[in-house]
Amino acid sequence: MRAGTGERAGEAEDSEFVRFFPDFVWAVRDFTLELRADERPISEDEYLERALMLKPGYGRQVVVYNTTRQCIRNYFPTRKCFVFPPPVGAEQRGRPEELPEAALQPGFLEQVERFCQHVLVASRPKQLQDGVELNGPFGTVVTSYLETISSGRVPCLEGTMVALAASENAAAAAEALVEYRRGMQDVVLPAEQHELSEAHNRWLQQALAVFHHRAFRDRDQQQQLKLMVCGSQNEEASRTRCWELLAELARPLEANLAQGAYAQPGGYHAYQADRQRLVDAYREAPNKGTKAEEMLDKFLEGPPGADSQKEQNKQLEAQLADQERSYQKSLRMMEDKMQAEALKAQEEIKRAMEAKMQEQERLLKQGF
Repeated sequence: MRAGTGERAGEAEDSEFVRFFPDFVWAVRDFTLELRADERPISEDEYLERALMLKPGYGRQVVVYNTTRQCIRNYFPTRKCFVFPPPVGAEQRGRPEELPEAALQPGFLEQVERFCQHVLVASRPKQLQDGVELNGPFGTVVTSYLETISSGRVPCLEGTMVALAASENAAAAAEALVEYRRGMQDVVLPAEQHELSEAHNRWLQQALAVFHHRAFRDRDQQQQLKLMVCGSQNEEASRTRCWELLAELARPLEANLAQGAYAQPGGYHAYQADRQRLVDAYREAPNKGTKAEEMLDKFLEGPPGADSQKEQNKQLEAQLADQERSYQKSLRMMEDKMQAEALKAQEEIKRAMEAKMQEQERLLKQGF
């Protein structure tokens, strides 16, 4: 197994693996021996340590004997042993599946309870590098390792993390996008720019929280960028709403044109007055959205007016401000998460080094 992508199998320091290897628990079933050595009682853990003691020498048989024990000592410095007596008496061992639970020996049940409590209380969550805990994606990691081993290649922890991060971050971005869209559904389109900005910032922050809760190692922020785009649906809804409103307000004007009401003396001034009333009524109408002046200019078939240009500039400034706020919020959340991951990594390194030092002290006491 390799810890990083740039090394060969066997090159990594033992402490590098200790950071994310689990604690070693040795469960010995049907234990009938007496826990004694050197004419004194010994604990289960002492029994394990005696079983892992190395033999001095360099002969072939000694090397074979020591290899497995040395690996356990190097890679699993935190060790625990449980010895289980036979669960039933000798006369009942031939048919254990037919026995009720009440037939189990009290000593066996007590040991099972101790074992379960140790696993539930003392066991650490499974982790990858950077202190990333494996909960939901654990199956993905197991599948990746099995496929790699089956193909004859050497598993690489770093490579697995990269692949897992890509998969998990994409899923986290999808969850966050669902959360964002769910919140934005309450915004009635078309909306004014300030309403849209307020809703966008509120739900983007919520979406980023959902994203960071699951994502890890999104250092280039590729997935986060997908959450920072908003506005196209609102603009289209604004265009539709404005065009429908203009068409409705223009019906009297179009009827007068069709009837020739303006084709008489003073008709031009009447047309100008009706046209201005249309514009005034349009501008007083609520809920037109961000494309109100642009659609009015198109309806009047004139070049973009000062009001339209001013509105476009205002919208652009608001969008840029939204993007900057979104970026700063995302950056702060990313920094907080990276600091937490760095702290976890430091704690793991410290724990691994302390465990390795303890193992070296044990070996020195045994003369190695």
